[in-house]
Amino acid sequence: MEIETEKKSTQIIVGKRQSCQIEQLVNLNLLNVSKKKVKTNDYHLNHAEKSFIYLHSLLNSEPSHVSKDLGRDKRTVVKFIEKVNSQGSFEHSHKRKGRWRRNCGKLNSRQKNILQEWLKQGKVKSSREAWLRITQVKNLPCVSYNTVNSYFKSIGGFVKPLLKTEVSSTNLHKRIKYCTKYRNFNFRKVLFSDESMFQINANNFRAFKFKGQKRPIKVKKNPDFKIMVWAGVCYEGKTSLHFVTETLKNEGYLKILKARRREILRLFDNRVIWYFQQDGAPCHRPRRITNYIKRYLTKRILPHPPQSPDLNPIELIWAQMKAKVERRKPQTKQQLKEAIQESWNSIKKNDVRKCIDDLKKKMDKILANKGSLL
Repeated sequence: MEIETEKKSTQIIVGKRQSCQIEQLVNLNLLNVSKKKVKTNDYHLNHAEKSFIYLHSLLNSEPSHVSKDLGRDKRTVVKFIEKVNSQGSFEHSHKRKGRWRRNCGKLNSRQKNILQEWLKQGKVKSSREAWLRITQVKNLPCVSYNTVNSYFKSIGGFVKPLLKTEVSSTNLHKRIKYCTKYRNFNFRKVLFSDESMFQINANNFRAFKFKGQKRPIKVKKNPDFKIMVWAGVCYEGKTSLHFVTETLKNEGYLKILKARRREILRLFDNRVIWYFQQDGAPCHRPRRITNYIKRYLTKRILPHPPQSPDLNPIELIWAQMKAKVERRKPQTKQQLKEAIQESWNSIKKNDVRKCIDDLKKKMDKILANKGSLL
């Protein structure tokens, strides 16, 4: 770039400049502009004016002094300096508007690597967010939103992550200790008891979604009826299903044990050696509950580690029942109750035995995973 004056001309040497050279260039009478202030934007600045502002910005001159020398509005000077600092060039922003240039409908290898790295690190949550970020990266060709969105669809898609319960370090140690101790235990002489909640608006049944189609929608019923049930299973069979009609507390749980006492004893043919297992729910822990079990059912209560639904075979039975209930599509509370009872009646003895016999394999996996949930 050559700068001409009335008396002499000076040429800016390309390469490394000294601060004294910049000062000499700025002090020259570079511009022949009117002193009248014009309120305008940076698009009306010519190249000489932009060079003048840029050189003064390198010397940390006040924008007010620069605007006074140019006869321009201070806001115009400040806006131009901010744009140059952010973009690093004098390029007009309107050049990036309008139709896309040729060869901008495809992603190059560098853009793909950047997008994949963002996806792995979880820095983008949608295709639009990724497109906005990739267009702000310097020295990359422009791409459209549809290009980025199509690329994401070709390599995968955004889905909700599966929720996994985090087990505390204390409970991990208890799970490992329990599996180590009872790995070779005979669980065929144990009664596993538990409660479960069934509801009309459950969403346990999976539906297939073809590529290109929308996600299936399930109509939610109102009101949302819920029913809690209690049951016990063992290698010899199962108890009858007990419907809990109120909030389950100590007295309610004790009534259930009293009502199902004969059924439980009949399953074991009044044997002396058998075990009763229950989880650590608040209604299971009182001393009067433990005393009743030891006095009227069995003196042997098998402990159950906390945060361990995978170590109770009846949890698998509940999962099978909930899938069957959801296929029935109950509309009322009475239909829900009938569906629960029918699904419980459909559970066969071989299904229960298979769940109990798989406990040893589960314990081996838990020990291999250092106590984490399966």
